[in-house]
Amino acid sequence: MIIGRHTDTQGRSTGERIADVTRYGRPISPAEHGDATRLLDSLLDAAADHGVTLGDLDFVADLPGACLDVVRGR
Repeated sequence: MIIGRHTDTQGRSTGERIADVTRYGRPISPAEHGDATRLLDSLLDAAADHGVTLGDLDFVADLPGACLDVVRGR
């Protein structure tokens, strides 16, 4: 499993957060997991430039779920 570079307020890595996403009853493939984790890490790298963390974003959006949806939608 890809761990990811960022953690949330509970210490879960971005990779763990992606693995916890449930969408449409279909398991996450290893390729989807890796792509979604890398996308989430990239978005959080940009957010960090503004002092925003995954914990901050959790209050307003399901960013891990959105990253998986984007990866699956391509």
